[in-house]
Amino acid sequence: MENILNFFTTNTGANNFVTFGPLHLFILSIALVISIFISIRKTESRKFELSIGSILIFQQLFLYSWYFAGKYNTFTEGLPLYHCRIAIIFIGIGMIFNKEMLMKIGSYWGIFGSISALLFPGLDPFAFPHLTQFSYFIGHLFLLWGAIYLLSVKKIGMSKSDLRNVAIFTNIYHVLMFVINNALVSNYGYMSSPPISIGAKLNPILYGLVVIVIFNIILFLEYILINKTKCRETDSEYSMLQEA
Repeated sequence: MENILNFFTTNTGANNFVTFGPLHLFILSIALVISIFISIRKTESRKFELSIGSILIFQQLFLYSWYFAGKYNTFTEGLPLYHCRIAIIFIGIGMIFNKEMLMKIGSYWGIFGSISALLFPGLDPFAFPHLTQFSYFIGHLFLLWGAIYLLSVKKIGMSKSDLRNVAIFTNIYHVLMFVINNALVSNYGYMSSPPISIGAKLNPILYGLVVIVIFNIILFLEYILINKTKCRETDSEYSMLQEA
């Protein structure tokens, strides 16, 4: 009974999860193996899309229920305003209802966000095992697999207009988070302080501009990578047709 209560507790304590420890390496191994399997199999499946979408939405609903029921930093940490939470919701709704633009934004944000979050976990201050830790890894694992499926199997692509639209959306998001963080004394979108110590002493406005520039660079690099992969696959298919 005590273990169950500790799993759901809102009383903070020492986070004893070891980054790159045995458990973390096991989670990363699962992430890698299933990611490779999805990429190699390259089979579109409506059941897979519905399953991933449903798991992501359920994970978010369960997490926010805990935040609100336990009254743990409800407004400063418990709102769906972080990059990955938004990406999870977008991919979840996009996959369930086949909304292309939501799937695109979710995958562009999610592929980078999930990899970063899985490699360098930003866990809440609770002793392992805890609900927030399970939710964190489940959410980011399925976000990663959903983004890989959309980009490498469903091939939603990234056109110039997609790049422009997602860049506009991303920049507006960061400006809004800067305003909201100042109002709530929060750190959504990491627009108030970085998840690591680098840049922590910068002027707040300068720091915010640096974050915006970094995300625009990431989106541009994704655009190049996605389209290079697309060109390579097109050339390969053309060569096969010539040989046939």
